[in-house]
Amino acid sequence: MSVKLKFVLALAGLFVYVLAGLAALWAAIASDLRPDDRSVFERVLRDEAGLAVFLGLLFLLGLGLVVGAFFRLYVLPPARLARETRLIATANPGHRIEAGGPAELSRVVEAVNELADRSQTAQEDVGGQIASARADVEQERNRLAALMSELTLAVLVCSVEGRILLYNGAARQLLGGEERAGGLVGLGRSVFGILDRGLVAHAFERLGHGAEGDGAAPAVHLTATAAGGQLVRVGAAPVLDRDEKLTGLVLTLEDVSRRAEAGARRDALLRSLTEGTRASVGTIRAAVESMLDYPEMDSADRQRFTAIIRDEAVGLSDQVEEAQRESAGYLRSQWRLEDMLGRDLLAALQRSLESELGVEASAEDAGDDLWLKVDSHALVQGVAYLASRLRDDAGIARFSLHLREAGRHARLDLSWAGEQLDEETLRAWAGQPLQRDGGGISATLKDVVERHGGELWCQGDAAARTAYVRLLLPIADTVPAARPEPRPWHTPAQSRPEFYDFDLFRPAEHGAEWDERSLDELAYTVFDTETTGLDPSVDEVVSFGAVRIVNGRLLRQETLDQLVDPGRPISAASVGVHGISAELVQGEPTIEEVLPAFARFCDDTVLVGHNVAFDMRFLELKEERTGVRLTQPVLDTLLLSAVVEPEHEDHSLEAMAARLGVSVIGRHTALGDAILTGEVFLKQVRLLATQGVVTLGDAREAARRTYLARMSDSLYSRA
Repeated sequence: MSVKLKFVLALAGLFVYVLAGLAALWAAIASDLRPDDRSVFERVLRDEAGLAVFLGLLFLLGLGLVVGAFFRLYVLPPARLARETRLIATANPGHRIEAGGPAELSRVVEAVNELADRSQTAQEDVGGQIASARADVEQERNRLAALMSELTLAVLVCSVEGRILLYNGAARQLLGGEERAGGLVGLGRSVFGILDRGLVAHAFERLGHGAEGDGAAPAVHLTATAAGGQLVRVGAAPVLDRDEKLTGLVLTLEDVSRRAEAGARRDALLRSLTEGTRASVGTIRAAVESMLDYPEMDSADRQRFTAIIRDEAVGLSDQVEEAQRESAGYLRSQWRLEDMLGRDLLAALQRSLESELGVEASAEDAGDDLWLKVDSHALVQGVAYLASRLRDDAGIARFSLHLREAGRHARLDLSWAGEQLDEETLRAWAGQPLQRDGGGISATLKDVVERHGGELWCQGDAAARTAYVRLLLPIADTVPAARPEPRPWHTPAQSRPEFYDFDLFRPAEHGAEWDERSLDELAYTVFDTETTGLDPSVDEVVSFGAVRIVNGRLLRQETLDQLVDPGRPISAASVGVHGISAELVQGEPTIEEVLPAFARFCDDTVLVGHNVAFDMRFLELKEERTGVRLTQPVLDTLLLSAVVEPEHEDHSLEAMAARLGVSVIGRHTALGDAILTGEVFLKQVRLLATQGVVTLGDAREAARRTYLARMSDSLYSRA
């Protein structure tokens, strides 16, 4: 019952009580009066009826003022005290109640604030003790996080229900989590959106039988097509609980698309070589047999058959050489060459020459824009081998390293002051294994050069008495994107990345409908948009920002932050709010590309936003153009604020954050507002629980009953 209704009922009750007392008094007096006196009294009342009504209204007004003062002093302050005490106990331990009201309540406020101070101090002490006690576990988790984030092998861990519990950056990159807006990899997401459900079920079946047999389930290796179209080699190993029961899978994924294509090309080459040489060999054989069968053949015929043999042999030789060159390219494609910054390669070469050979080495800076495709270990070994031979055979003790771009290749020069190395010596060295003092690798320098598809030669300047060995190296096809610096609101509160959540091993209640599920167990996508203006019928979206919440955790690494080309001008007022100008969105994808990606990102989650009716209206009007209709339930933090804090009139995002103790950072950017809204929403969930609002259905019904519920019922009835 609202405070206003309580006030009206209290005032009406008191007024009725007074009227009842006056009526009883009149009845008592009238019963003792004689008939003549009673008629006089009634005539006086009729004559002064207007005055009686005026006095009654004046009395009612005075009574209202008295009741209102009583409410302000002894009803509203205790209610506010209860709400703010609950806020301290649940969502914002740092909140303190402002003193006010009568002296008795002020002393209660002081006591509550003192208790809150002691409680916060105790929580911090207990938190410190818990953190200290968990230091070893935390260290192990941080080690896991560091190892997983730096692994080049793509790794996923999923539960028996197919929910992703762990992934690393390599998996996200392989499966297009960043390149394809919206992503496919994320905590709590279904692995069946990445790999075929039948393949994963087959892996579970094989590993499950192995676990039930002798307790040592073997790994399973399969090949599948990922959602992005890549051919992926999947290794599956079991995750067993203490009872040796299969609870999940560890999946390693390797993109073998190029390897498969190279294999197919090799097979085609072999077939063409076989079929192409069969005719030539048959012709040569027929010509030779004819010459042997007819030794008395005249000179002209013999010359004709000899010419046929020569022509077919030359053609056959050309085919074999061409096949050899092409197959060499296939062999090189199997070597694992990785992108490496030229500056880093020079630094590695300089360290190797100085620390392992004991010679002086200098290196010129190659800059930050020269990327190579190399096997760094073999290359360092090869250059160090050359330097060791020059040191031992020619007495060279000082070298210079230079790296420069030259068309589609880069020139790596190992130079020294002295005589030029002759080609025969260089060729002899290049054919020997790269062994130095019992170490090194068994391959030759020639193998390393061929592995990189490059060339090796020596050149000198007689006048300057300097020489160098030059090695051509391949330049990377595309410059690897630098890791973006995290925005201020991206910085996670925890020290480790949030790419795993083993609480997801708990089985979910798949049979429960949306409204019957607890708010704590649902996954959410908190989103916000920036637009060209405020009219959804004519304006367009210019930016999408979204972040996911899984198991009550805001996953700051799993975000969608995308500018959108609106195809129309952006109003100056809007630019003043979000800072997105027409120049920034030029060349960005359109809403027809971004909205389907957003739909994939928020699939199987509850949508959350602040004043979300505004954003949803923009998206609803794009359904026909994009073919995307968002059908999942929606929650609005604006309406939920009216549920948990009905006494406050200001339900703006900043005001809500201030009351709940959430720092406001990155405001008026789509992603910044989405993250801020997500943090506010998590606080609201705690306050909702104190009011008995624990399921999604409870929250939607409570929001619908608020005085702020101005959006359509269809927004809250979607399933």
